[in-house]
Amino acid sequence: MQAQGACPCGPGHQRCRIHWGRLMVPLALMAMTLGAVQLATREGWRINLTESEPLGFYRLRPLQDDETLSRGTKVELCPPAWVTPRAFPFYLSGDCPGGGMPMLKTVVGVPGDSIVGSLQGVWINGRELPNSGQLLRTAAYPWIHLPHQQGRFVLGKGQYWVYGSGARPALAAQSFDSRYWGAIDIQQIRGMANAGG
Repeated sequence: MQAQGACPCGPGHQRCRIHWGRLMVPLALMAMTLGAVQLATREGWRINLTESEPLGFYRLRPLQDDETLSRGTKVELCPPAWVTPRAFPFYLSGDCPGGGMPMLKTVVGVPGDSIVGSLQGVWINGRELPNSGQLLRTAAYPWIHLPHQQGRFVLGKGQYWVYGSGARPALAAQSFDSRYWGAIDIQQIRGMANAGG
């Protein structure tokens, strides 16, 4: 009895050589692509395909010891460990402490800033963030109740408020960011992201 997938004419037959020859090019291309992706990742390159920040390629730079971040800096971060893909199924799996994927966000609040949050929006030092109203639920997962950060906060040393500025400004309203899980500590930030390298 012949094994499934075996060449009916024997392993050295020309039909078998042609069959394997056709597979070699796609397999080699796949291996080269995987190698290139791993190399790019090691070199700090990331691609953002979510709409909470402008789409495209970003290059990460590690933070220096005691480095502070300024407003407008894009960062790659891990949200608090309680933010998990299991609790929030729209959040993709990755290597963050809660099992989720690192996120790309914009720093909008720095140590010493006063934050006021409500369902209607977020104000930093008295200035409202555009499109910063908080959603109760997402359209794709209406049974998931989103947490909210409401009240007045003053960011402490090493704390930052992050926000998805949106691939288009109106998309900022859909970003999963500090509006839902609060300020992050600098230890949660993996690096600063520069568009296009």
